[in-house]
Amino acid sequence: MDYPDWTRILGAGKVTGKLGDSWNLGVMSAFTGREFADVDLGGDRFAHEVEPLSFYGVVRSLKEINGGFSGLGFISTGVWRDLREPGLESLLPQSALTFGMDGWTFLDRERTWVITGWAGGTHIQGGEAAMTRVQRSSLHYYQRPDVDYVSVDPTATSLTGWAGRLYLNKQKGNFVFNTAVGAMSPGFHAMDMGYHARGDKINAHLETGYQSFHPGRVLRTWRLTLATYQSYDFGGIRFDEYYVLDARTQFLNYWNATLSLSYDPNRYSHYFTRGGPLAAYPWGIMRRLSIRTDDRRPVVLGLSGHYRTHPFGAYNYSVGVALELKPTGNFRLSVGPYYSWRHSVGQYITQVVDPLKVETYGARYVMSDVIQETVSLELRFDWTFTPRLSLQAYLQPFIGVGDFFKYKELHAARTFLFDVYGEGDSTIVREGQVYTVDPDGPGPAPPFSFLDRDFNLKSLRGTVVLRWEYRPGSTLFVVWTQNRADHAYAGDFDFGRDVSLLFRASGDNIFLFKFNYRFTL
Repeated sequence: MDYPDWTRILGAGKVTGKLGDSWNLGVMSAFTGREFADVDLGGDRFAHEVEPLSFYGVVRSLKEINGGFSGLGFISTGVWRDLREPGLESLLPQSALTFGMDGWTFLDRERTWVITGWAGGTHIQGGEAAMTRVQRSSLHYYQRPDVDYVSVDPTATSLTGWAGRLYLNKQKGNFVFNTAVGAMSPGFHAMDMGYHARGDKINAHLETGYQSFHPGRVLRTWRLTLATYQSYDFGGIRFDEYYVLDARTQFLNYWNATLSLSYDPNRYSHYFTRGGPLAAYPWGIMRRLSIRTDDRRPVVLGLSGHYRTHPFGAYNYSVGVALELKPTGNFRLSVGPYYSWRHSVGQYITQVVDPLKVETYGARYVMSDVIQETVSLELRFDWTFTPRLSLQAYLQPFIGVGDFFKYKELHAARTFLFDVYGEGDSTIVREGQVYTVDPDGPGPAPPFSFLDRDFNLKSLRGTVVLRWEYRPGSTLFVVWTQNRADHAYAGDFDFGRDVSLLFRASGDNIFLFKFNYRFTL
């Protein structure tokens, strides 16, 4: 199969401006064309539609009232797809609409206290298969067997949801305070033209503390805050809770430092079983530290790291360095190497239906331990030759390795206990890249198989942009982007070998030319 990497824009338009003295308005829309993959099936060649003709549109308006003392805004987005191919009709919603409003108002003339908020709704429509797929996606997990307020409706052709949040913030002074409360219904879905992490949550946070802007003998400024937030689903189950102590300071020599300590108590997780029953999630402690030298200097150095621990032996840590060189006013180079190591004792692998496993509602939720190592480097430079001619470059080599081992299954819902394969009567055998498990040996449970999940991803992404403003308001951009990747030696990390393979890997080179001409009417 020769599959297209992108969708062509057939036409697009954008209008921004002001209506009257206080209404700001922005409108943007685009049509994208049908895309086809060339398929060879046993010598029979044909074109198969993989992307429909689509329209995307967004309208945004904002009105500032009383010189910015208050404000009121609106936004609406729309997506429509011409789904002629049955395969696409089962994958994608036919239409997706959103509407939202936001605003703020200060509570005092000094503009110290402000209330802000937003509210919105979504409505998507499509075929039964597409709507079932949406309901079962990680944004919703309507198929969870231990909840009674949502369930998958295989005949549904639409999904509607709502969300909103209200904030109170103190913007001035030494005393720090901000708080918010919000909710997102299980059916909220804004992913066709937008992003949100998940629905089905009611959460709130509170942060308070003190900050000083008066230099002392050692410190120029400092800030100490304590924050907490909690999240519940619409069934009243707490799935998120954190307590964070954060200290930030700037020394007299303009060095900056941040120390953060956080604690998350025991709670439940919807995502641990990927749409299965709730599982317990154990407490954890996080420590973060960062130090950065004076930003005004030609050479700026930053160091950062974190260390997180959980019970049952799981932990992870990272360390990063940021070096910035500014030898002249028109040249800047930054280099940022990063390394992280993580040991997780409950990584989801797959789900196997088995009515005998009544402790987890008729399915076995296969887990494993995993050790993940990540090495990356971010390299940037900006070179401004003249006010009208500049060159920018970005390069990111990346290596991520995962070694999966100690396969097991969740013992029972709402626990963090596991039955390890190969212990007791259970057996596990590996042949090539396939594991075969018999969960109870001579017992009645049938055996099952799954693929090895080890990986070794090596990727290199880079972009170079030349910008020339050949006349005021008119510009020419020349862009070169390169992507390359390699997957050899899954589960085995060797820095020298992996770096060598990365720079020898084949890749794609993409060249882009963009020409703007400004004229007056």
